This record gives sequence, C-alpha cells and structure tokens, in this order.
Amino acid sequence: MSPTKEKKRKANSLRSLPGKILAVCICLLPFLTREIAVALPESVRSAYFYPAGQTSVNDFEQYCREIALLMIAAVFGIWTLAELLRRKPKLSQKHSHGAMLLLLAGYLGLGLASTLHSAYLPEALMGIHQVYEGYLALASYGIVFAAAWYWTGRDGVQRFVRECLTVLFLVIGVTALLESCGIFYYNNPLVQLVGGLDGKVGPSEDGSIAMMFGNSDYLGMYCAFLLPVSASMISKKDSMLRLMVQILASVLLAAALLQSKVMSAILIGFGMTALFLLVWLLRSNWRKAGKRLVCGGVCVAIVAGGIGFVASRSGDTLSEKIQHTMIGMEQEETFRLLSMRVDGNALVLRNQDTEFRVETAEARLSADDMTYTCNDAVVVPQTETDGMLTFAEPALQHCQLQIEGNKLSFLLGYATPLQAIRKADGWQVLGIGGELLDQVPLVSENPRLAACYPYLNGRVFVWANTISVLPDCIVLGHGPATSLFYLNQNDLPALLNIFGTYVLYNKPHSWYLQMAQDTGLLSLAAVVGMLVLFLVCGGKNCFGKKGTFTPFRAALFFAVETYCLLGFFHDSLIYHAPMFWFLFGMSWRELSQKKTSESA
Repeated sequence: MSPTKEKKRKANSLRSLPGKILAVCICLLPFLTREIAVALPESVRSAYFYPAGQTSVNDFEQYCREIALLMIAAVFGIWTLAELLRRKPKLSQKHSHGAMLLLLAGYLGLGLASTLHSAYLPEALMGIHQVYEGYLALASYGIVFAAAWYWTGRDGVQRFVRECLTVLFLVIGVTALLESCGIFYYNNPLVQLVGGLDGKVGPSEDGSIAMMFGNSDYLGMYCAFLLPVSASMISKKDSMLRLMVQILASVLLAAALLQSKVMSAILIGFGMTALFLLVWLLRSNWRKAGKRLVCGGVCVAIVAGGIGFVASRSGDTLSEKIQHTMIGMEQEETFRLLSMRVDGNALVLRNQDTEFRVETAEARLSADDMTYTCNDAVVVPQTETDGMLTFAEPALQHCQLQIEGNKLSFLLGYATPLQAIRKADGWQVLGIGGELLDQVPLVSENPRLAACYPYLNGRVFVWANTISVLPDCIVLGHGPATSLFYLNQNDLPALLNIFGTYVLYNKPHSWYLQMAQDTGLLSLAAVVGMLVLFLVCGGKNCFGKKGTFTPFRAALFFAVETYCLLGFFHDSLIYHAPMFWFLFGMSWRELSQKKTSESA
C-alpha cells in the first residue's frame, strides 16, 4: 500500500473512531451497575411514605447509568463541538435538517424552562428515586441524538454498529435464558465485585425476565424496537458462519422479548418485524416460492408466539385468559367499587348497581348503633362468630363489615380492606400510606370511564389521572420526574379494582403523556413534529419511487416506528431511551438523504 493510501486509511479510521466509541458506550450502558447510597429529599421521602428515619436508599441500576449517560453526553458534546469548530464542515442546507434541529432545540429549551419553573427544581433537574429521568437525562438524549447523526455517517461506522448490536443481542438472549434457569446477571461474582453489590437478586413473582433492565416492561420495550434491526442483519450474502451468528442473535433477542411477557411489546415488536420482513421480501429479488415460504414461516411463528403468550395467562378458559390479559386483576368476586364518599355521619359506597350506606351518630362504633341501607332500603346484618357482619341481600354478597375499636373495615373481596376511622367530628377514610382523607378523591366522576380503569394493567386509569393535571401544562410542564407529586394517589376504588391493594403511581405509563406533564404540551408537539418529519422524509427516501431501499435502512425506520407505537403504553426511562435516541440519530442520518443502491 502506498504511503498516500496508508495515510488516507489512517485518517478515515480516526474520523470513524468517535462513532464507534459512541456505539460501544450505548450498548454497554444497560449492563453498568454500581451500588450507590442516594439521599432522599423530604419531598420524595414523604411522597413514597418512607419512615421518617429513612433518609437514603441504595440503588445499583438507575443512578450509576444516569451518571454514565451524563459523562457520555458531556464527552461527545464537547468532541462534536470541537470537531465543528476545527474542521468547519459544510453542513447540509436541507430544510428538513434545519427543521429537525429547531424542533429538538425547542423541546430541550421548553424542558429547561419547565425545570427552572418547577416547584421541585432539584428533583426535576436530576430525577428522583424510582422515576429517574430528570432534565439532565433529557438533555443527554438530545446530545446522543445529535452525536449519532453527526458521527455515524463516517466510513465503517455503520458496519461496526451492526457488529456491536449483534454482540448485544447475543448477550441479552443468553442472559435471558440463564435468568429463566435461575442464574441472574446481578448474582455473577464478577458483577457483584465490580458493582459493589451486597446481596442476591431473586426471581420475579410472575416469572417474567427483567435481567439488567430493572423491570420486564423496560426489557420488553428494548427488545421490541431492536427486533427489526436484528432481522435486517441476516444476509444470504454473508459467510455461513456470520449468517448463522446473525440468525442466532435474532432468535435469542426474540426469545428474550417473549420471556418478558409484556403483551404490548410482544404484539407490536413481532408485528412490526413481520411487516418489515414482508416489505423486505417484496422489495427483494427472491423467487416467489422463497417469499411464500419465509412469509408463511413468519406468520406461523407469530401465531405460535401469540398462542403461547395467551396460554401463559391465568384462567381456565380462553375467554378468561384473554380477559386476564387485558385486566390486571381478577374482579369476579369483588364488590367492584366505583366510589366512596363521606356524607355527614354516613359512609356511602357505590358500584354500578348498588348504593350502600352505613350511618351512625355515635362517636364510638357499635354494630347495634349503626344503620345500614342498600339502595334506599334498610337492611339488617348477620353477626358471625368472628365478629364479621354480613348481609343476606344478593347485592351485598361481596360486602362484609368488621369493627375494630373506632375503625370500620369494608371487606369487598379485594386483598386490602377499605377502612374508615370514626372521630368525634365525623368519618375519615384511611388512604394510601396511612393518610387520613376527609373525602376519597376520584380522578373522574364518569362511571363508564371508572369501569375501564383496570384495562391494560391499569394504564387507562393512570392515563386519565395524568390528563386530569394537564390543563396547567400547556406551555410549560411541572418539570421532569415530578409525576409522583401531581398524580391522584388516593383514588382508592380505582386502585382496588386494578390491583386489589393500594399502589403508588409514579409514572404516566405513556411517553407522550410523560412529555406533556413533564415539559408541557408545546414540547410534546415539538417531539411529535420530529417523529413526523422523520417518518415522512425517511419513508420517502426509503420506500418512495425515487428512494433507495436497503434492509438495514428500512429496519432503522421500523425500529423508530416501533418505539413510537410502544411510547403510547410505556414511559421513557434510562433503561431503554439512550439506545432509542442513538438509533434515532443514526436513522435520521441514513434516511434523510438518498443513497446509492445497496443489494438486499
């Protein structure tokens, strides 16, 4: 090789180095662990109802990854800026590129203003325990997006990214299989040593796989939007060894997705991958028989996976399994409470067909001094040997009462009883965390909407809950990571119908509602504008008549689209968001410009 060519090769290698390092960092991020003692601000401690003496918590996933992400963003932000100042490259004059940068700047600017305006400024800036996506994380995502956009177009970077992703898929798949056998990532002696971990991690209660993603939902989302990318890297032109490795990587990633048992991720991930494969087959030059065979195989695999997923649900019949897939808790043997209110000396419980009133004028509770009314008709309780009061009326078959001192417990078929305290000046209801409520606050007075709360594992409830606080978030939001402080945590009927017990909600369970609450509706519009711009320009350049179709470019398009769909059901979190923003930046680089045709 001539000295000139050797010098050019080294120069190209150096130019591609930042993009390769960024790819490695983003792939390694989910595996980082280091136990850190995190101080709890008073607002967070009280919101989670921690004991007064608990001023800190130990975290070994979220905070160390946030710190690592901030370091990655800082390094590549400075590196990219220095490169731009030193080389002064001629940037693209395309209007779409300018619009994308303007929308990104608008999102981050409104996010910063929302953070500074927030009543919880320190928490909104750095994020909080169990929510953990403060403004600094959002700014880091923006830098990762811009860095991926700028650096991944260099020679050799894209191929290197594919190799990194292949290794990532293999590791995730193997780790998932090991966890299903009881061998957990965090229990590895090396991981324990490096992470300074103290204690072992046990299996999840429902048998789902979480690995190093903290929650099976986050793992499912991560695998789902990467599945089309893994399928695109299977090429018949590769060597036999590489072909087998790529097939194995895709199979393992799909297996990890199935083992997460996250319905939305499984359906959307496999569905979008099947759509990508169908488009790929139709755009390739394979014979018709080959197309039919592969399409048939994909359809059989999806149907088999769907049947297997439904079969794993609880229930004896198919209808019960489907119902329990949509509803988080079995409610057949409960009162199905819709509301509870304090009406003077009376406690009033309502479900769709029944109004049950318990009333007493005495400060001291006694079964003989109380009156009981069911749908305006006086009813008489039956006293059993254990002191439990039951009723013969069919409408109250799932309603029992128990008196303990000045506390009245309603046992309505849920795991947790609904309890009220009788005081000298009237009733108070015992809310979540032991909080005493003068009235039980409802997210909505609409009984039809309340009856739908349990669907999608309670997401309908938390969506309605988040929407109820959005009138204050038109221009600026409440600040990142502040949902915990604004969501209605004491809609007790909703919590009982969803879980059978009281559970804190700290996230909206929707990326779009999360943005609206955290940084405002205008910032949501900016991100939606970025996504729409990408889908329009990317679709035109990849699938249009004048566009250039290649499997990997198309897979990046489908990966971003998959994440957009999953965003309706899941939050943006440190576990999966960095990989999305990296692929989003890389995708925009690939799909915002026409490229020379590449064999499929």
